Amino acid sequence: MDKSTIFLDIDGVMATVKQYSLNPNAKTWLKDYNIYPFDIGCVMVLNDILKVTDSDIVVSSDWRNEYTLKELCDIFAINGVIKAPVGITPTFPTDASNYTKTRSEEILRYMEENYLSHWIAIDDEDMYYWLGDHFFLCKSDFEGIKQSGLKQKIIKYLTL
Repeated sequence: MDKSTIFLDIDGVMATVKQYSLNPNAKTWLKDYNIYPFDIGCVMVLNDILKVTDSDIVVSSDWRNEYTLKELCDIFAINGVIKAPVGITPTFPTDASNYTKTRSEEILRYMEENYLSHWIAIDDEDMYYWLGDHFFLCKSDFEGIKQSGLKQKIIKYLTL
């Protein structure tokens, strides 16, 4: 079986509204590093997924437009993620009325150009229409990837 890949959003998936509002260090991180911390619970869930599946991470988040891949690798390390991203999706001109379609097309382009067959996308914007069963929705900006049952569904899909 081919190595699996996770296309990963950050805001609402790894960096939750709840974490930002409750973490006393969040404003310091924003001032000092121009980032805010990932939710530690989300990091633990992602690390569990990575330990079981050994998947690669490709950043599909808008953070890819603010930071280089090297900077994103540092951000993931600072936040305690056990694997660094291996890539970022391309950025297409975005039609504000169809943001999720554009994000989906960016993921599909990366997938096609890199001949990926075993992949998923995790985002808090619903892209199921374009990505089908490869897509996993984080329904709550307060829970992100740690929402109940999501980790098990992702692991099951990636280990098929």
